[in-house]
Amino acid sequence: MQYRHELKYPINSGIYAILKGRLDAVLEKDKNVKDGAYRVTSLYFDNLYHTAYRDKMSGNMNRKKFRIRTYDLAPSYIRLEEKVKDDNVGYKKNAILTYDEYVKIINGDTDFLGEERFYDTAGEDFFTSVCASGLKPAVIVDYIRAPYICQAGNVRVTLDSSLHVCYNTFDMFSKDAVFYPVQKGNEAILELKYDNFLPNYVGEILSGLSLRQEAVSKFTLCTDKAKIMKYGL
Repeated sequence: MQYRHELKYPINSGIYAILKGRLDAVLEKDKNVKDGAYRVTSLYFDNLYHTAYRDKMSGNMNRKKFRIRTYDLAPSYIRLEEKVKDDNVGYKKNAILTYDEYVKIINGDTDFLGEERFYDTAGEDFFTSVCASGLKPAVIVDYIRAPYICQAGNVRVTLDSSLHVCYNTFDMFSKDAVFYPVQKGNEAILELKYDNFLPNYVGEILSGLSLRQEAVSKFTLCTDKAKIMKYGL
């Protein structure tokens, strides 16, 4: 597996605007972008002991999460992802799902993931984790992403804003799903991902700005917000 560096920075609307202007001028936009951004919606899973949440909150260097992700809420493209982290580096494994397979998973039917076509993918690992630790849907995370790429270093820079959570259903495509804002209107998240090196000119895009690297997690932010909305904690 190719390990990648992943750095995150919470930013405000002013820094967002400056960065977007610089990124628009220097880097390519992701080929899947329409009108500069797309919507990302992910269903995260956790076990009865909330291991994924607790590992992140306690700063555990070695951790793993599973999620099902779609873009612009299009049921024609659904991906099961396994994200493995070791401090600031990590890797992802994927498995493409049909809509019917997605429905099976959220209804607790994962036996089909034991089929040969899912060997050595996120599907096989997810199936193993379900059997071993009882993974279940935990929270739906939703936001708008403006993504940029740089071929040198396989760099990906994203600006994520309008973070929302849904707790009234675990079906991302449900017409009854209600999404609640998680952050203040001027808050966003800058993510920087690359393989072995970061080109100097990409680093210069970020220069002169008040950036503070943090282990910010949309998963934990949305989990905390869901608890407040549901239980008033």
